[in-house]
Amino acid sequence: MTTWRTWLRRHLPASLKARMSVVVFLLVLGAVASLALATLAVAERGMRDVTGRQQYVSLSSAAVFIDEELDAKRNVLRAMADSLAAGGAHDGASLQRFLAAQTVLGTEFYSAGVVGLDGIVLASVSPFKPQAGLNVKGRPYFEQTLKTRRSVISAPLNGSISGMPIVVVTQPVFDAQGGVRYVLAASVNLRQPDFLGRLGALKPGPGGYLYIMTSEGVIVEHPDKSRIMQHIEAHGPVSVPTRRALQGYEGWLTGTTAQGVDALFAYHRIASTGWILASVYPMRDAFAPLHAIRSKILLAAVLLAALAGLAGWRVVLRLLQPLARLRHQVHEIRRHRLGIDVLQIGRRDEIGDLSRDFHSLVAEREIAEAQTRDSERRLKLLTDHVPVVIVYIDREHRYQFINATFEKWFGRSRQESMMQSIREVLGEEAYQLREEYLLRAFAGEEVEYEFSIGGEGDAGRRAFQTSYVPDVGESGAVEGVYGLIHEITKTKAVHTALQFAAATDTLTGIANRRRFDEQLAQSMQRTRAARAPMALAYLDIDRFKAINDSLGHKAGDEVLKEFAARLVRSVRASDLVARLAGDEFVIILEGVNGAAEVRQVGAKIIDAIRQPFALASGPLPVTTSIGIAIFREGALTPAQLLDLADQALYAAKGQGRDGVALLEAAP
Repeated sequence: MTTWRTWLRRHLPASLKARMSVVVFLLVLGAVASLALATLAVAERGMRDVTGRQQYVSLSSAAVFIDEELDAKRNVLRAMADSLAAGGAHDGASLQRFLAAQTVLGTEFYSAGVVGLDGIVLASVSPFKPQAGLNVKGRPYFEQTLKTRRSVISAPLNGSISGMPIVVVTQPVFDAQGGVRYVLAASVNLRQPDFLGRLGALKPGPGGYLYIMTSEGVIVEHPDKSRIMQHIEAHGPVSVPTRRALQGYEGWLTGTTAQGVDALFAYHRIASTGWILASVYPMRDAFAPLHAIRSKILLAAVLLAALAGLAGWRVVLRLLQPLARLRHQVHEIRRHRLGIDVLQIGRRDEIGDLSRDFHSLVAEREIAEAQTRDSERRLKLLTDHVPVVIVYIDREHRYQFINATFEKWFGRSRQESMMQSIREVLGEEAYQLREEYLLRAFAGEEVEYEFSIGGEGDAGRRAFQTSYVPDVGESGAVEGVYGLIHEITKTKAVHTALQFAAATDTLTGIANRRRFDEQLAQSMQRTRAARAPMALAYLDIDRFKAINDSLGHKAGDEVLKEFAARLVRSVRASDLVARLAGDEFVIILEGVNGAAEVRQVGAKIIDAIRQPFALASGPLPVTTSIGIAIFREGALTPAQLLDLADQALYAAKGQGRDGVALLEAAP
């Protein structure tokens, strides 16, 4: 230390002014040089952020491109499935000719085949001789296609014939009844140059590259084709960014590759497959222009510091006096010893600009704080008076916010419910109802469900609809869930009434033609499945026109209503009585034992109708004719069964009316 001080005394000028000049020069030189280095560091960090975001945006575009490529392949198979379903090819030879005629297969796929529901490949086209009796039953992509009845893209796998790494794209082929008849399966060779070949054009810089891996880390696409179908860790431990991507991270970040190269990493999930699209951009390539000008900037900084130190030191002390005064004023304002009016806002230089800006900033902050308080007050007033329950639930399923409507509707105190779990506030049964939907919401899904409370049966019960909206933080994790609860009691009542009105005859109150058509189709389907016969009765009122003509339509309406009521009382509660039009009625009788039982039902109805109808004009004798069609099995349509019952009705009328005629549908 003594030697250094002695050296300064010997080499610095003796005058104080000269000594200060040298000190200012050294200080300015050091400050400017430090500023230049800091600026370069900030510029590099800013350039890294911009480049990283650009990489992620480019990767997002590439993911969209890949989804489009895969969708295009799916569309090819979908079009082929439609053609195959319409063409009627069913045997192996015709299926083989169909595949051979599809020239687009050679362009889009490596191989393709038609697979039966038992998993046996019925026809195929590929560069290799197909194996006889190849069976894909049990393979995940085949079973998933049959289960979901939708197109599936498989995980990467080794081809059983070619030995090549492939992915399989499937498409179900439906028959006329909507059932799956075949499965079209086509493979894509992951080592073909044209498989997503344009992906290489999107690589970041000369030394960067893109690759694709599954969520389990199996490589699907890579510039080094030998790595396809290998695990990402096959060549050693992976980088920290890649490990984070395998854990679900999406975005960009910096890190070091397994080879020790500093790089920008970006990751994005491909929507249609869940694969991870990744890019690696070495830092040396990304920041090459910035590194090239580093030495020039440093030299310029040194020269500028020397000039500034020589020319500006004399005025620095004078110019800093107002700044020191401003610093003192700000210091006192922060400690609430002075008001903001003491600032030097009248000056016309930079100190004045800074004073005015600081004055405006403090004033705006005070206004913003007042506005924030007002906004919070208005928001609380709004949330407490809207006819909707609003809550916020944290990850421990505790209430962090509750509005006043919650307390009005459910009778739970807001103060006591805050920071309490749903189980503690609403009880175990209510929590069990909500738990499944909460877990889905915390997984990132917007969820809606309905529940009801109060009253026995439908009377007095109130219905509600709850919507859960995830609160996703900047990290992409769900930090909480917003809950919105609407009362839908009136809406559900109106909906129920509309459904009833749409299926009810307005005059008689029994089922109308629309309800009958729906029920008949369902009843015939159940009859085929259960192999228990059913019957369809077709009835009309004998000489109803004469009743209308002699007594008037009002009396006719009374007869129709009483007729319908007697039909309902004459059959089982499970049987459907419907009015088709005018005086035409039908009855669907499911699960009958045979013709004898059906005749008994018909005779019971005949006896019930024969009892005189009590009208305003006096008692009226009424009779009916009944035609009954019995159905057991077969391909008969509802319209054909109704026509058969109509024929039986005409037979009953031909026998003199006031009787029953039966016809049995042929199997």
